[in-house]
Amino acid sequence: MKNVHLVCSPELIMLLSRSLEHEGYVISGKHSTLHSFISGFSSKEVDPSSIVIMEGGAGLGTPVKAADIISFMTLIRKYLKHTRLIVQLDPALQTDIEFIRAMVNMNIHDLQFTTEFRGDNLLNWIKEKKTTRDYYHILGKKKGLFSFKGSSTAPAPVPEVEEPLPAPARPVDSLTRPQPAAAAGSGTGAASGRPSNTPRPPAGSAPPRPKPPARTESPAPSEVGTLELLEQSIPVEEQSTPVTGPRILGSNVPLVIGVCGVGGEEDVGAAAFLVAAGLAELGWKPLVCGDDRPEIGSLEQIVFEGEKEDSVSTMFEYEGVTFYRRGYTWDISELLASEFTHIILWLDIHRERKGTSGLELWWNSQIPIMVGNGAMWKYELLKEKLNTLNPFERKRCRLLLENGHQEVLQALKKDFPEIQATLMPAHQDPLYPDKAAVEWVMKLLTVQKKLFRKQTLLWGIAGAVLFVTLLLIGIGFSFVPESR
Repeated sequence: MKNVHLVCSPELIMLLSRSLEHEGYVISGKHSTLHSFISGFSSKEVDPSSIVIMEGGAGLGTPVKAADIISFMTLIRKYLKHTRLIVQLDPALQTDIEFIRAMVNMNIHDLQFTTEFRGDNLLNWIKEKKTTRDYYHILGKKKGLFSFKGSSTAPAPVPEVEEPLPAPARPVDSLTRPQPAAAAGSGTGAASGRPSNTPRPPAGSAPPRPKPPARTESPAPSEVGTLELLEQSIPVEEQSTPVTGPRILGSNVPLVIGVCGVGGEEDVGAAAFLVAAGLAELGWKPLVCGDDRPEIGSLEQIVFEGEKEDSVSTMFEYEGVTFYRRGYTWDISELLASEFTHIILWLDIHRERKGTSGLELWWNSQIPIMVGNGAMWKYELLKEKLNTLNPFERKRCRLLLENGHQEVLQALKKDFPEIQATLMPAHQDPLYPDKAAVEWVMKLLTVQKKLFRKQTLLWGIAGAVLFVTLLLIGIGFSFVPESR
């Protein structure tokens, strides 16, 4: 079985998964930052037998420093001694000989200096396994049998910290990512690099990470200290800028937008319809997917009124917006290969669903949007929910306030300056947005009006053909001799 573990930004996880699974690979795990990937060693989330494909700067600020990458890779290689690591790096590091030397000396040969993730290139990275020989033209070929050992540079040591800082207890809530609980004795299994058969505790209980028990073998001096101690020495996690455009498997991949309610009682459908109708008004082709939504069922009855029950079509179009029909199961990997420009996932993260959970789909969307009640008397409840997210997660999300007021918006900016919050515009029917609502959608998603719609372009071509035909007919009549 060909297993692959992805360590990249959330907007790439969904897209790369589709490309790899289509070629028969199994995604054994996913992490959006290098920090969370390293934390997965303790919770047994990382399978050492999998191929790891990672962004060299996942979770780090830009520009990424070579020293920061070396610190991460040294720690990763300490616990994944024989795992194959494919690392995508900034092309600027291609001329840093010392950086390449340090990576090669850690047996990390599969270095890809590019800013693009394309399906065919990704498969070539996996098939064409590199060796030290591929870097002779950069590092210089080793001469002599015994010169290799003497000339090799040891990997940069990770400084030890005397006392780890206690991590603040984070309550498990509906807005947080599911955090796996650490099993007893997980430190020993993670440090040895071998998978463990110890069953995990239930996901509902998340006790603080225990210290690993003492080993029976005396560890090497360089490996003294627990994983928690080593984690303190790596750079602080920063929010990376979301990457869209040519970097993600070509330029025709639809943009995935996840919309959910903060507390589960908000009118998420109005927000999803308003965003979709605004995109359609701007000339784009959006698709709305919801799990068994009565609102979508009502539109379905209007579209199919007077017609026989259609048991074949899985979608229908209404006012320029395409909807997945109620009761039909949709697969995100298939939708990513469709011709739609935007995919709007109307999710309920507070309920269970078949397949991938709504919370995971929402987190993996490129633009995760929360809808909250903007009433001042519910502000404390909204604040409590937002406090379950860390600053980096809040910075990535966008919060829409229904029935909101400026004082609520000001309070949010004061308590959560990193979050992007905005008031939803007043609307009588979200499927028929006015000019102000369309401009609000443009600002929310940073999109512009399409210059040429497909339908307008077809009418233009037909008109041009008709004009040329009439012109040729007129020219033909001018050459016909007059009859006597």
